[in-house]
Amino acid sequence: MSVKPAAKVLFCGDVQGRFVELSKKVAAVNSKSGPFDALFCLGEFFGDNDEDNDKLVNGIIEFPIATYILGPCSERLTHLFPEESVEFSSNVTYLGRKGLLNTASGLQIAYLSGVEGTSTSDFQFCKSDVEDILVPVGTKAGFFGVDVLLTSMWPAEVWKHSHNQPVKPVVGSPLISKLAAELKPRYHIAGTGVHYERQPYRNHRVLLEPARHVTRFIGLASVANDEKQKWLYACNIKPMRKLEKEELVAQPPNASEFPYKEVLEELKVKEVLNNMDSGKRPEGAQYRFEMYDQDDTESRKRRNEDGGPREKRPAAPCWFCLSNVDAEKHLVVSVGDSCYVAMPKGPLTDDHVMILSIEHIQSLVSAPVNVRDEVEKFKNAFTLAADKMGKAMVAFERNYRTQHLQVQLVPIPKTSTKSLKTAFMNAAAVAGTELVTVGAEENLADLVNEGCPYFMVELPDGSRLFTRSMKNFPLQFAREVLAGRPILDCEAKIDWRACSLAKNKEVELVEKVKKSFKPFDFTNDGDSD
Repeated sequence: MSVKPAAKVLFCGDVQGRFVELSKKVAAVNSKSGPFDALFCLGEFFGDNDEDNDKLVNGIIEFPIATYILGPCSERLTHLFPEESVEFSSNVTYLGRKGLLNTASGLQIAYLSGVEGTSTSDFQFCKSDVEDILVPVGTKAGFFGVDVLLTSMWPAEVWKHSHNQPVKPVVGSPLISKLAAELKPRYHIAGTGVHYERQPYRNHRVLLEPARHVTRFIGLASVANDEKQKWLYACNIKPMRKLEKEELVAQPPNASEFPYKEVLEELKVKEVLNNMDSGKRPEGAQYRFEMYDQDDTESRKRRNEDGGPREKRPAAPCWFCLSNVDAEKHLVVSVGDSCYVAMPKGPLTDDHVMILSIEHIQSLVSAPVNVRDEVEKFKNAFTLAADKMGKAMVAFERNYRTQHLQVQLVPIPKTSTKSLKTAFMNAAAVAGTELVTVGAEENLADLVNEGCPYFMVELPDGSRLFTRSMKNFPLQFAREVLAGRPILDCEAKIDWRACSLAKNKEVELVEKVKKSFKPFDFTNDGDSD
């Protein structure tokens, strides 16, 4: 199915049960200026008339085009909404409380229902809800923003630095300001307020940061309001991924400065004060069989009895150390003298594994010869196992925001190897990072000092790509490249949290990997069948 060059969509503010007025207006606009792909309703959709509400819920009232609605903004109407998204009729769909929607026309739309509260409820959102929306996009290398952000509440202080102001004050949400700052929508549409079309604002600092696209904020009034303020907005949007960079970042002459700087600073201060009041301290390193988003600290040293340098263990137990009694040993595939192999949490493929040192060692650069040698033995053995299955092996190490050596091995179809190097190089360029090719005669220790962060990937043809430029390095960089359509075509698995498995499924996959690896497992040389 081909993607349209642009999408024609309609947005409206609080409907409040005025279904007939809305339907008539949409039908007229669609007939005159359409056809439109969809209508998105923000704010409070249902009203006080239970009979009309029931007709809508039961599919008796319909709209002339596909219609999507957000969740309730008050407790009195929560009984009309299910816990998950649902189709009330053939063309009226409840999106759910929060999430990301990829439309058939190619738009990426983020949405958040309800009003800000101190905790999550059927009609309120809190900090954790905002973070849930940001998780999948935050792990994408080269993320530029979304096409549209839909919220019922306005963001706090959206009018700051703008020449035009709302006709009357509107209560805004600092959390939605944070969400808009992180998602960088090209269009941010909100309901539960008055009509206000803010002049576009920049998402970058002029002369200090690379140019980005602007955001256009549109606030919409209630359907058929007495003040006759605008409540329906038509928009023709070309998906961001179909735009050339020059067209995307073009700055309109009336663009203003970013409005949320002070709001974000206040949120940070508030969080620090709340943590101090509750006696919270930064959490210790809770590592499992995958790379968690934890800050890396430069390697520290301590002296052993012989006077030689050794790396200091973290204060909290390291989940990767096999000696840790709480380590999830059901994930272990094979154990050697210095290293072991385990399946990661949320594997990209059923045969995705990682090589780890048994003792606490930060990286291959920090590892002694016996550990590096056994890493190579495991790597070669799993490469042979993959070859027997008609696959090629990709190996990578990310020594950044993790404190235990992990070399990940991801088998890919041999047909995908031709585009592999280009995919990594392009993704690095988009992320603002340069990957350099490492010669066969060059050692990793010659490229980077012990304790310094780096990323290295070895491709099936033996070539290696390397970078020390780890500032703002995407945490799931390698996963995003490998999960892309040209390679594994499993983009839903970019974030390991989105594809984590139940323990019984993990056990099943580990046993399957053990069985296929057994003919190549050098640790079983002395075992009998």
